[in-house]
Amino acid sequence: MNRRACASVAGSFGMGLLLLAAGCADLKPRTSAVPAQPTWQGRLAVSVAGEPPQAFSASFVLAGSASQGVLTLTSVLGTSLATLRWNADGAVLKTPQNTQSFASADAMVAYSVGTPLPMATLFGWLQGDATPVAGWQVDLQSRAQGRIKAWRLAPDAAAEIKIILDPG
Repeated sequence: MNRRACASVAGSFGMGLLLLAAGCADLKPRTSAVPAQPTWQGRLAVSVAGEPPQAFSASFVLAGSASQGVLTLTSVLGTSLATLRWNADGAVLKTPQNTQSFASADAMVAYSVGTPLPMATLFGWLQGDATPVAGWQVDLQSRAQGRIKAWRLAPDAAAEIKIILDPG
């Protein structure tokens, strides 16, 4: 193929990409009937002392509130680990292997982690509110740097939650 033919094909291809991009572009501002929900993202580590001890860490994106929300967990390589969704009607845990339904977010988290965690209070901690929870202590001293640490001493097995929030 000569240079003129190559330039013509490249020009047509480039124009086609430009038209495709323009056709896919949405020039109208997006509006939503649902008010924006608080969203947090970063890394999460949970460890539970027990028989056997359990621990996991993952990247996360959390949107919503204690009454309705979505938590997406991914591995450090970006592989989807789980999506947890909840509202007043119940909760759903979706993993690459299966989908399970639960009566509540608390029941779903207890099943997933192996122990109850203070989900409702966790949202307050993320916002910088050190609301006390029976058996739990929280350290928000590094909250401005995006670090939250909480641990349970009683009544169940010792547990620890560490959160590192992404800046921004």
